[in-house]
Amino acid sequence: MSETPIPYAGHHDGPTRVLHLHTRRGVVAKAGVTVGIDGAHYHQRWGRAAFEIPADRPVHVAVSQGGGQVGVAAAVLTPEQPSELEYRGPAALYLAGTIGAPGTVKQRGCLLQLAIVTLVPLMALALVIAIGILLTR
Repeated sequence: MSETPIPYAGHHDGPTRVLHLHTRRGVVAKAGVTVGIDGAHYHQRWGRAAFEIPADRPVHVAVSQGGGQVGVAAAVLTPEQPSELEYRGPAALYLAGTIGAPGTVKQRGCLLQLAIVTLVPLMALALVIAIGILLTR
């Protein structure tokens, strides 16, 4: 990864390291994400981004979609943890996202989305059939 890290916005005189954050869309997603690093907010596109963070203390990382409170997920990254995180947006915008070590995050709401996509058309078909039967009597 060769991108230049976004400088840390807070006051910090100690050692730093680079946080690599990979954001992945859910089934339904806003145009971009807002990444919060210790309270400083950065509007980013989906994909990879790099942020300079303190290496000698915990850092609060939060991700949401768009500029609002959609798909929010947060984590505290301690100095002992690897400085790489993955955010996965939810399948439905009213659910929370997930954030964690790469390869460990799951998309929330997939079963709910599948149920909606599958059951609603089946219920509509059953209703049309029932109305058809009632009208032919």
